[in-house]
Amino acid sequence: MIDIQKKTKKEGIFALSLLAILMLVITLFSGCTQTNNENQGLPIVVVGRDSASGTREFFWEHVMKKGNFTTTMLEKNSNGAVHQTVSTTQGAIGYVGLGYLDEEVKAVKINGIEATVANVVAGTYPISRALNMYTNGEPTGIALEFLKYLDSTEGQAIVEDEGFVPKTSTGSYVKVDGLLGSITIVGSTTVLPIAQLAAEDFNTLYGENLVAVSGGGSSVGVQSVGEGSAIIGMASRELKSSETTSYPNLVKHIVCNDGIAIIINPENTYVEDLTLEQVQDIYDGTYTNWDELE
Repeated sequence: MIDIQKKTKKEGIFALSLLAILMLVITLFSGCTQTNNENQGLPIVVVGRDSASGTREFFWEHVMKKGNFTTTMLEKNSNGAVHQTVSTTQGAIGYVGLGYLDEEVKAVKINGIEATVANVVAGTYPISRALNMYTNGEPTGIALEFLKYLDSTEGQAIVEDEGFVPKTSTGSYVKVDGLLGSITIVGSTTVLPIAQLAAEDFNTLYGENLVAVSGGGSSVGVQSVGEGSAIIGMASRELKSSETTSYPNLVKHIVCNDGIAIIINPENTYVEDLTLEQVQDIYDGTYTNWDELE
C-alpha cells in the first residue's frame, strides 16, 4: 500500500513537472511570437514641404496628380529640413532637389532610373523641372547683370558644383562699369544655394554688396517680386494661373534644370526602387509600412 502511494506521488510530481515545463515553453514561445510581430516591418514616416514650396507644388502636380497628401505628412519649410529629418529618421521618406543629395540620405531609383544629373540631361529621369528666377518686367541694371552672370561659364560652374543640372553657358562674364545701388533676391530654397554663391562671387567681382539673397519659398519669391518688395523672385516651379493674373508683367529666366530625388534613410533596406505610382501611394497614405512594398 505504501509502495503504491509513493508511486502515485512520484507520478503526480512528474506530471506537474511536465505541465510546468510545457507552460514555460508556451510562455516563452508566446513572448517570442509577440516580439517578432511587434518588430515586423517599419512604419513609413512621410516627409514633405509646406504650402509655400515650389517643390511641393511641382510634386503635387506631377507625382500626386493633384491628389491629396496624407494627413500625417510632416511639412518642412526647406529642402535642408527635409534632408535632416530623413537622415535622422529610419522610416522616413522625403523629396529634395538633386543638389541636396549626399551620403546622409539614400536616393531610390524611380521607375528603375537613378536620380542623377546625367539622367535628367538625357530626359530619362521622370521627375525633372526647371529652376527659375522672375523679374517684374524685363531686367535692367544690377538685376540684368546678375542674371547674365548666372548664365555665364562662371555661373553655370556654380550650378554644376552644387549638384544641379547646368545649361549651355553664354561664355565668360564681362564686368561692366557704372552699377550703383543694390537689389534683393527672395524665394525658393532649392535655388537658394546657387543664388547665394553666385551673389558672393558677383559682389566680390564688383567690390560692392550689390546683391542680397534670402529664402522663404517659391510662393514668397513670386509674391515679393510681383508686389515690388524684391527685384528678383526665385521659384522652383512655373507660375500658377492666379499669379499670372495678379502679376501679368513677370518675366521668367531659367537658371538651370533639376531633378527631384526621392530620399530615404540609409538604414532602410526595404526598397531600392519605386515606381511613380508607389510614391504617390506612399504620399496619399495607401502604404503605411515599408514591408508592404517588399
